[in-house]
Amino acid sequence: MGSWGKASLESDEGLDVLDALIEYAMDRKSVKLKDLIAHYRKLGLLAEDPEEEDFLYDNTAIALAEIVCAYIENGKTKYEELSDLKEIIWETEDLLELKQLVQQVLDNKGGERELYELRDGDSDWIKHIENVVRILSKPL
Repeated sequence: MGSWGKASLESDEGLDVLDALIEYAMDRKSVKLKDLIAHYRKLGLLAEDPEEEDFLYDNTAIALAEIVCAYIENGKTKYEELSDLKEIIWETEDLLELKQLVQQVLDNKGGERELYELRDGDSDWIKHIENVVRILSKPL
């Protein structure tokens, strides 16, 4: 894992998530969260079964959540490459699904989540993930 910060978007895998979104959102003014989740599943970056434990899936969920959180807080993403994307639309169940994917990493559900084990003891990372969950809960 090439990582240089506490955020999933500050890692090689997180940048892959961002690149996939940039490509997906090209020439779009809005995207649906439900469609994004399906797109990442189609790419093999998210599991079909949300309970499946995998470093890549967990990192993808958190990176996508970080992008959605920026939108919730600022009404836009913080990436120049996504400046044409004006809206991320979600239904409550889609936002709940994304929140659950992040929360289960934080909870280390099953006790063997590789991403959690790599970051275990990193209080800045734990606070960051708790904040992501808190932000995702705001619109619910």
